[in-house]
Amino acid sequence: MVIVDVQEAARQLGVSPRRVRKILADKLVPGVRIGRAWAVEQRHLDRFMHHRASIGRPWSASSAWAALAAADGHDSALAPVDRSRARHRLSGRGLLGVVDRLAARAQRQDFYGHPSVLRRLASEPNLILSGVSAAADHGVDVLASDFLEAYVPLSQAQDIVKRYALDADAERPNILLRIVGDSVWPFASGDRVAARAVVAVDLLESEDDRSRRAGSALARRPQ
Repeated sequence: MVIVDVQEAARQLGVSPRRVRKILADKLVPGVRIGRAWAVEQRHLDRFMHHRASIGRPWSASSAWAALAAADGHDSALAPVDRSRARHRLSGRGLLGVVDRLAARAQRQDFYGHPSVLRRLASEPNLILSGVSAAADHGVDVLASDFLEAYVPLSQAQDIVKRYALDADAERPNILLRIVGDSVWPFASGDRVAARAVVAVDLLESEDDRSRRAGSALARRPQ
């Protein structure tokens, strides 16, 4: 019997350790407690990955962003073939039907930052607010004043982490950055808040039930 810890399970799944703990707590994968820490048998983790793969592989980052643009009716800038493909993928399924395919749009990274820096970080020009940090901008009643969620281009991520002294190893993170490759960065100069479809998908990926319900409602909202 092979046992792996949360960090190794996160590496294999391509998600954050926090997400792995949620998966185990929700009993989507049988977990075991070793002291105060979670662990999982490799065979159960393999079965979960196989099931997830059977649903369909995640789309590439560029395809994921094209689908999100199409979901919001903001796909006019796409090449005709990409626009047609994105609309076809959404046809009949809608945004809720493709959420599992959008994971490659960004790399999730949890951090802890001193509460005093959250407001300054929210005003950082290189960040695009999303999830709970942008919910109010889309009329969604989900607030998290002590938590910040945003997108950042890969070329700016290291500088942001360094300037704000963000800690990637904290037990209780209060910042979620989604790091996007510069070649597929979808936001325009001057954007401060992500569009409806992006915010909806981010809320749907939350570990909080209320946020997920809000994300579902927002995803169903007409363009």
